Amino acid sequence: MDSYTVAPHLEYFKQPLAAFTTARPEFDSFGVGAYTFSTCSRQDADHTPHILLLQRARTDSMGGCWEGPGGAYEPEIDATLLDGVVREVLEESGLHVSRIVELVAVDSWLHTRRSDGTKERIAKYTFIVEVHEAMHQSKAVPYEDMLVRMEASEHQAFEWAVEDDVRLSLTPGQGPYKFPLACIGHQAPNILRAFELFGALQPRTM
Repeated sequence: MDSYTVAPHLEYFKQPLAAFTTARPEFDSFGVGAYTFSTCSRQDADHTPHILLLQRARTDSMGGCWEGPGGAYEPEIDATLLDGVVREVLEESGLHVSRIVELVAVDSWLHTRRSDGTKERIAKYTFIVEVHEAMHQSKAVPYEDMLVRMEASEHQAFEWAVEDDVRLSLTPGQGPYKFPLACIGHQAPNILRAFELFGALQPRTM
């Protein structure tokens, strides 16, 4: 796994995954998600924040909906919850996480398994992350030049979205994006929360 750093206030999430899950016995399973931003563009000189969104494959559940990279942690692979974030971003977008920046949301919901109808309580932790591909030789790389590689069985398209289009899409029949049901992670309010947090993290200019 590529090296990555963690913001000091998130060091708590570096504890071994077994300890993390044992401390939360009310949940049966855990998920992770990530939002990646870019303010560097070949066309936009105003440094407008863009967020990477992936469109779920039509053949998958919630086909056609838009979301950030994410999925279930894998205890056989992930030493920590944050390792799961890094792995999911790589698997679903081809991008390599360089830093875990901020916690956006913790969602929980009751999931019914298709296989046997049993129910499980899921908790999902979603973070803002930075990726190695966003910088080259100490210079910012335009988001148009970042190579996003998707797993075709899971996602069919990607876009770098602006906040106004996400907000407009909250109104039924409006905007370019359809989002998953509000009862699960990656819903539109979390994306808007990520924009808010990302904006607060940017250096102020005089």
